[in-house]
Amino acid sequence: MTATIHPPYHLLRCRESCWKCGSDAEVIAFTTAEVTGEEDDDNELPVHSPVVLTNIRNAPHPFLIAATRSGANYESRFSKTAGHEYFMNQCGCGAVLGDHFLHNEPGHAFFPMNEEEASSVQVQEIDCSDPLEIECCFAGWSSLCLVKSGTMVDGKIDVTPV
Repeated sequence: MTATIHPPYHLLRCRESCWKCGSDAEVIAFTTAEVTGEEDDDNELPVHSPVVLTNIRNAPHPFLIAATRSGANYESRFSKTAGHEYFMNQCGCGAVLGDHFLHNEPGHAFFPMNEEEASSVQVQEIDCSDPLEIECCFAGWSSLCLVKSGTMVDGKIDVTPV
């Protein structure tokens, strides 16, 4: 779905165990405060905030800069599961850590099941104040989310510009 996303934007960082080699890999995801645009037959616009972006097909330049600075191995690759190319995380061994796995499987990087797992997600603000056009999908967000509407909650996390 092509949509317009609105700041503030955040980079989520976490560690995930690789399904192939068992090593820990740095993985990232992005959030936005609001999504606007036209609904299509496959997607509805999300009504919650923040919105976690998945299956990003055309990553905006500020996101690519943040991804590079994070140290994560994040690049556009073809996904057999999704049936198209999108920006995804990868382990140093070359295995892809797809968005479905990271966002929709309980207990994995961006689907925390308890406070301890949620506290392992680091949040950094992305330095960009412009609305951006993006082609992507949207993931649900845990009730354990430490970011609400792009702001800190209870001072639990350090939100620093990327």
